[in-house]
Amino acid sequence: MCLLKLIYTAETAGMRQNKEAVMKVIGLTGGTGSGKGMVSAFLSEKGLYIIDADKIAHKIILKGEKAYDELVEYFGEEILDENGEIIRRKLGTIVFADGKEKLEFLNKCTHKHIYEKIEEEINFARNENKKAAIIDAPLLIEGDFINLCQMVWVVYADENVRIKRIMARDLITEKQAKDRISNQKSWEAYKSFADEIIDNSGDFEKTKQQLEKLLVSVLGE
Repeated sequence: MCLLKLIYTAETAGMRQNKEAVMKVIGLTGGTGSGKGMVSAFLSEKGLYIIDADKIAHKIILKGEKAYDELVEYFGEEILDENGEIIRRKLGTIVFADGKEKLEFLNKCTHKHIYEKIEEEINFARNENKKAAIIDAPLLIEGDFINLCQMVWVVYADENVRIKRIMARDLITEKQAKDRISNQKSWEAYKSFADEIIDNSGDFEKTKQQLEKLLVSVLGE
């Protein structure tokens, strides 16, 4: 091979590597009531590509999608409505009433398909030359989606603030809000996976200031 072609081949390979290296993949997670949704919306406004794991989870159980047949085969047609679609609330009731085994199956079934869809979204964002893709996922750690991330941002809020937010958002009692928080990972568990912590306990303007600094330090924006 001539020297010119060798140089061209090396340069081309380098360009491919650089193009792939440019885009950051950032995991965004946090407990219920932390305000992760507000953070995700702000990052979207800033032009970052948001991959919403919850939306993917809703889509993959629709009729014709990959997880649908597996779930119907395991749980039976009692989880279906008159149109043959899975009733998410009914599925949830069965899962949480009947113990660990069914929950483990549900997670095993859905997480693999969510993972696959997230990979597709990352590739799409990379081909669109996005600076960063944000994997917005409450179960970022449990679903092993963290393996797709170069870094993890965790949204924090004081527990009392979270309780008030959950009560106002879902119109539930203080006890119900506390129960929801207790059913999730502890703050220490979230913290152990965090590369960056976003404190969203107070005025969201202060949160925006933190995010602006993060975008400059991580993305140079």
